[in-house]
Amino acid sequence: MLSFDWFNFICMIINLLILYFLMKKFLFGRVDDILKKRKEEIEADYRSASKKAEEAEGIRAEYEEKLKGISEEREKIIHDADQKANAEYSRIVEDAGKRAEDIIRKAKAQAEHDNMLAMKEQEKQIEQLVLSAAGKIAASSSEADNARLYDRFLKETKKTASGGQA
Repeated sequence: MLSFDWFNFICMIINLLILYFLMKKFLFGRVDDILKKRKEEIEADYRSASKKAEEAEGIRAEYEEKLKGISEEREKIIHDADQKANAEYSRIVEDAGKRAEDIIRKAKAQAEHDNMLAMKEQEKQIEQLVLSAAGKIAASSSEADNARLYDRFLKETKKTASGGQA
């Protein structure tokens, strides 16, 4: 049967109290210190992470600002390049127009020069024909011969003037 002994009960309570104080002094104190250190490390990590997140947000904002500036600069460069290209295009077209006008002017001058040379050549041929006819007329003695020579002269002149076609 079970019996209750006060002495054993008090000794057990004293043992438990001694065990509790010993564990509190040697075990729980160290565990509490470890837990406090770990808690401080975790809080430091949270503060560090929060600080890094703020820095990252600042860097991101700075990056976005620079990206915006780069986009604006890119648009400006494209606009400037477009204006330069348009100016160069206009200059090239204008230069080509001037060259074309110069070529046309030179071609007209050359054509006029060639035309004048052809006319001078025809004048020389007519002059030679006239001199030849005059010589033949002067050499002939009769009036019939003169008329025949004159008709022949006119036929040769027509033939020469029309380029050899009678």
